[in-house]
Amino acid sequence: MNAPGDIRVLVVDDSKTVLRLLTYILGERYRLHAAEDGQEAIEAHAAFKPDIIILDMNMPVKSGLEVMQHIRVTAQDHETQIIVLTAQDTKALKARAFAAGANDFLGKPFDREELLARVGAAAMQVNLTRRLRKAYDRISQEIDLVAGLQKRLLPDCAPLAGECSVECFYRPSGRASGDYYDYFTLPDGSLRVVMADVSGHGARAAFLMAVVRTLVRVSQTHYLSLAETFSLASHHLLSSIGQEPDFVTMAAADINPAEGTITYVNAGHCPPLLVSAGECRWLDPTGTVLGFFEQEFATRTLTFTKPAGLFLFTDGWYEWRTLEKEIFGLERFKELTEKLLAEERFNLGALLENLCGETAGPVFSDDVTGLWVQVGASDYRVFTAMSTPSASRGLAKDVVGAVAEHVEGDDVLHDLDIVLTEACANVTRHAYAGEKGPMEVRLRLFPGDRVEIEVADWGKGLDKAVTFENAAPEAECGRGMYIICKLTDRCEFTRKGRENILKIVKTIRKDLWKT
Repeated sequence: MNAPGDIRVLVVDDSKTVLRLLTYILGERYRLHAAEDGQEAIEAHAAFKPDIIILDMNMPVKSGLEVMQHIRVTAQDHETQIIVLTAQDTKALKARAFAAGANDFLGKPFDREELLARVGAAAMQVNLTRRLRKAYDRISQEIDLVAGLQKRLLPDCAPLAGECSVECFYRPSGRASGDYYDYFTLPDGSLRVVMADVSGHGARAAFLMAVVRTLVRVSQTHYLSLAETFSLASHHLLSSIGQEPDFVTMAAADINPAEGTITYVNAGHCPPLLVSAGECRWLDPTGTVLGFFEQEFATRTLTFTKPAGLFLFTDGWYEWRTLEKEIFGLERFKELTEKLLAEERFNLGALLENLCGETAGPVFSDDVTGLWVQVGASDYRVFTAMSTPSASRGLAKDVVGAVAEHVEGDDVLHDLDIVLTEACANVTRHAYAGEKGPMEVRLRLFPGDRVEIEVADWGKGLDKAVTFENAAPEAECGRGMYIICKLTDRCEFTRKGRENILKIVKTIRKDLWKT
């Protein structure tokens, strides 16, 4: 517990005699500061930062009620203990003082022992508040640690080789989340995608999410089918939370691009959406939630025609209230999703943007997570070269030439030529310091929408956060990064292991696409 001398007390009274008496009684126990009117009290509150204020009600310049109004409303200080000191000991005045934010009341003339007792009680409350704040800070740090570890358990949505591309959206409602998404390739070349939602929020939900993730990843290393994976998860969750109110909803699918099939299980989760041949099919639950009782899980297999897509999401996307205090709802969410797909404008960013246009929403109160998997919907190519100046220039021309096969428009192609030339030159100059080194450009086309490009190298990374704005030529990130970001819609630099990746996104008008 803090010693009394660690407690700061501001005494406020327009009577010098009262101030001297208060100082004499309290001075040996607490750190004191005196003010003779309400304005001085407000200024001292900001500068001295008292833990306790002994406040006279009737003062010149500003009254005690005005001082409390400033402290509680303007300064939004609800922790400082305020003891009102006045000769007008009436019920009406007490009611007004307590309504304004007073914590205690002491009449004049006051008794020395009563004054010490009331200030001592206020000091105990101050110490309790300090201990609670320290405990909260420790808990907050632990939650931050949990949230950081949890985020590292989720995969980065990098483009996948082959015919599949994955777009991710993850927005926890707090620092730790119960939402979980994952995807990985299976030995037969299929892509397994998973979406799960643990009931509740915070550290408990995050812990259960980690359990679910571990069980799902077992299916990758031990080659378990979807039915076996769900049975394993159900059994382990039942043994650990069977007597608790927690539960888990989960949907997962194995997408086989070569055979054009999707095999799925849905354990009480939001219905994933399969898009094929221009038709939408919502995949309703095939079983109940995990964690309540033992159950068997049957898979369902559907065929699809390329290009196709699978959208998995959690209920945070639609369980938010409009300005009319109504839940937006799953049916309206489905209608919006199908509308964007019909207009060939669907992606997770566009979905969020259009939700924001729906009745001035959304203000999400739950975790929001989504996966948009496309099969055969984009053209994915990889270009490689060594990072010499001539090879870098040739690499940029090859990539722009590949884009020109699908896009017309000199301005767009010119912008991309500058962007890629600068990006490849940056690799040569900064990553490898003029020496030879491997460089890779990954091109993914989304016809009718955008081009995504990743420029990768395995050279020197950037030690500090990259700042593109007004970057000088000699800066570590290079002047070229500033140009790149000005000519594209999005650019970001990340380091994954030993690999440096510059990701560039360029939106291209629909009428400029040849295909």
